[in-house]
Amino acid sequence: MMLRTSFHAGASRAAGRTHQSGTSSRRMVVARAKAPLETAHLVSDVMTSGRLFSCGPDDTVDAALELLVQHRITGLPVVDAENRVVGVVSDFDLLALDAVGRVNEDQNLFPSADQSWQAFKEVKKMLAKSAGKKIKDVMTSNPITVRPETNLENATNILIVKKIRRLPVVDADGKLVGLISRGNIVKAALAARKASAAANN
Repeated sequence: MMLRTSFHAGASRAAGRTHQSGTSSRRMVVARAKAPLETAHLVSDVMTSGRLFSCGPDDTVDAALELLVQHRITGLPVVDAENRVVGVVSDFDLLALDAVGRVNEDQNLFPSADQSWQAFKEVKKMLAKSAGKKIKDVMTSNPITVRPETNLENATNILIVKKIRRLPVVDADGKLVGLISRGNIVKAALAARKASAAANN
């Protein structure tokens, strides 16, 4: 079982990749909002690059959950042995499983979240159902991806219209080179606002 941390130098070219076994290794995501939104025109201007968390189709759900919890992230791109994006998986995909491995129809991770003990028991049940399952059993295959040179407005519209949190950024070969999320766009917008306010003072 291999959970991956890929290292990418620059906005659109992979400089190398490291693979680390197990789930206890310390790994970092280096977020780089490269330009304020008012000067940003491309995905590469604001995307997260550097060290990127990912998992493989044959990794276990439990291992991916541990990675998400350990590093406080909510989703992972799924890559093959060549670092090509083949899917995405979210915390919802990993937890909201019924007895036969399908997503619960109520779309609710914590049906009794108003009662802490009941919520805890619900989570325990969901974790029990994930035992032995692999990422390929729950991932979204053939996900929407964007390129570093994709227009930022187009990428933003995809995030909003499709109601998704993040998009994998891939090169011409479909290999993972970055991620762009709602958070990246918000950070860039805030930076632009601060820069504009400073210029007007």
